[in-house]
Amino acid sequence: MNREDLIQRVLQEKGTDAIPNLIRLLDEEDSETRELAVDVLNVMGTESKDYLLEEFKKRFERNREDDVTLLYITELLADLDCKEIIPYLERMINNYTDERAFPIIIENLLKLTKDEKYLDILLTFMDDGSEMEEIALMSITNIPSKKVVDVLSEKYETSRNKSKRALIMDSMVKVLLGDFELVPYLQQINPELSKKLQWQIENQS
Repeated sequence: MNREDLIQRVLQEKGTDAIPNLIRLLDEEDSETRELAVDVLNVMGTESKDYLLEEFKKRFERNREDDVTLLYITELLADLDCKEIIPYLERMINNYTDERAFPIIIENLLKLTKDEKYLDILLTFMDDGSEMEEIALMSITNIPSKKVVDVLSEKYETSRNKSKRALIMDSMVKVLLGDFELVPYLQQINPELSKKLQWQIENQS
């Protein structure tokens, strides 16, 4: 049974009754199990929001260091545009020793507030050359703007790493799909990259 069939089976057989168990699965060490639980909760959408918000607040009050599950729940709630968690997020940073959590938390603040100050913070990770830079490259796509197009275009031109260039191209496609008015802007500042992305944009729009 493939992943999509498994998700549909859980939804059909259990429905919202599965939510508490799915949240518990986010604590599993096996990454595939966690990702499957995230996928199912994502598909459930707003039906899972109240459960997730309750779990978020509970875990936040526990103040546990490096709570990875809390990051998963944060991302799910941010995708549901749950603005109730905004006041908690900046305080969460103090609870993580793994620096990779920082751009993830800032990304969700950016997603929920659309405040460019969080975009500027993410840009500070851009010359890091580590996994944090990769997270930041994907995170800045939450504000489709000329500034983001400029950053991604410059990164594409200065990078010689094929996998990083592929990630930049994926991020650029997401930005352009988020605001089609940016397509002629990219054509103007980087016609070569624009031409390379043309097929992807046409087939995803």
